[in-house]
Amino acid sequence: MKRLKVSFILGIYNAERTLNACLESIFMQDYPRLKYEVIIVDGGSTDRTLRIVKDFMKKYPNIKLFHNQKKLSEGRGMSKDIGVNKSKGEIVIFLDHDNIILHKDWLKNILYPFNDSEIMVSQSQLEFKDTDSNFIKYINALGVEDPFAAPVSLLSQIIFHPERFKIIDGKYYLYKVNEKNLLFGGANGCAFRKKVFSKINGYTRDVDVFASMAEYEMLVAVPIYSRIHHETSNDMLTFLKKKGVYFFRFINAEYKEKKFRWIPKDFRGKIKFALAIFYNLTLLGPSILALRQIIKTKRFFWIIHPFFLFFITLEYGLITLFRFRNFIKISDN
Repeated sequence: MKRLKVSFILGIYNAERTLNACLESIFMQDYPRLKYEVIIVDGGSTDRTLRIVKDFMKKYPNIKLFHNQKKLSEGRGMSKDIGVNKSKGEIVIFLDHDNIILHKDWLKNILYPFNDSEIMVSQSQLEFKDTDSNFIKYINALGVEDPFAAPVSLLSQIIFHPERFKIIDGKYYLYKVNEKNLLFGGANGCAFRKKVFSKINGYTRDVDVFASMAEYEMLVAVPIYSRIHHETSNDMLTFLKKKGVYFFRFINAEYKEKKFRWIPKDFRGKIKFALAIFYNLTLLGPSILALRQIIKTKRFFWIIHPFFLFFITLEYGLITLFRFRNFIKISDN
């Protein structure tokens, strides 16, 4: 396989907690440094973030720093979109500042599926450390930060139902993005052929990118041996606060720009969504799922799943009451 030129894209804001470890993990990769660049787009950090970036720039000339006055990472014209437009690589890889690459051959493994010219995306999996809190272990084992999104998360569905996905060369799972069974990825070490964004008219948000890809039924690979560690919020309460802010921002205004539909248009889809909410709040179904995972993996942190799913569903429901008119618009559009 030829050495593909790669652009790592980091949209950051007040990232001092994990940025040093994130950048170190990029530069430990067993891959020619002339073949990759690191594009950092800062949203106006007020902590030590920029000092850390500038220290790394002294050692690594392939770091490029840009600024985003609007602060946000997701959305058209925001940090990740700016990064795509500034990138020169054939492959662009989105890495959040709290993503730590665990192995020096990660980049080689994540690029391997691109030997197949039909594969457009290669999505990294997550992996916890033995020293993590049970909460962070659970988040990494689940494959997605938000358990509410697990039914439509590609990584979560591979974790729960690996038998539903074809394995190629013993090295990666294969998934064709489609509108009837749309699963999304796009974050936490996800690599795209840059031409994907020309095809779908640019980067917006992870879920919307996959919704646009579904129109073309693009192929996505999930390498078995490419893993990163997601050092997200260390406890459930902090995380619930963060997700509450994100969800309020969505239902207050951002829903107008979203392409991915959480609530289907058709009546049957709406009933299915309502039943999913009921399922989340019963604790019973999620508890059975957690028990299966405990038996399968011998990891008892899965007991967190039904309670976290209950509280985050309840939180989203309460926030919805404050913008119920917007919820009706989302349901009807």
